[in-house]
Order: sequence, then C-alpha cells, then structure tokens
Amino acid sequence: MEGYVSIPELMEYMKREGLVFAKETDLGHLKLREQYLRRKSLKYKEIADAKLWGDLSKKGVEAIAKRMLEPHEIFMKEKTYYVHISAIERIAKLKGIL
Repeated sequence: MEGYVSIPELMEYMKREGLVFAKETDLGHLKLREQYLRRKSLKYKEIADAKLWGDLSKKGVEAIAKRMLEPHEIFMKEKTYYVHISAIERIAKLKGIL
C-alpha cells in the first residue's frame, strides 16, 4: 500500500468490515481463552482469568459453578476443583460469550 489513506475512508472501511481498534493488553484474555479451550478441564481461577463466563472473580465463577454445573461436570484433584471444558463451553454459550 502506497501513499496516504484518508481517515474517514479508513473509518468507513473498518465499520463496514466490523473492525475496531484495541490495545493489545485489552486482548490478553482472548489469548488465554484460546490456550485454555484446548485443555480437557480448567480450574476456577483459569476460567476467571480467561473471562470465559464474563468478567468475574474466582468466587464469582465458583458461585456459577455451584448453581449451574451437574455433579459429573466437576471433579476435585489435589484439593482443587476442575470443570470439564464441555461444561465451560455450555455455560459460556448460555451467557452469550462463546
């Protein structure tokens, strides 16, 4: 691409294509989300850090897990609760996040 680009043309193009400007630091949770969704299960803290169920703390994730998860979707390993990815995705879809 050579020459200059007019700002109004750039903005119109971005609107048309559904693009936005964002800081790289604001997108950190998206990288985590991509990494974590490759796993079979996640800790509450990992679900919160990747914002898989929204912008929640570990305690918020724990509250949702207790309310919405079936007994077979959660397990304890070394004194830490883990949630199966299928359950994480199901709840994220119900919340409109994935």
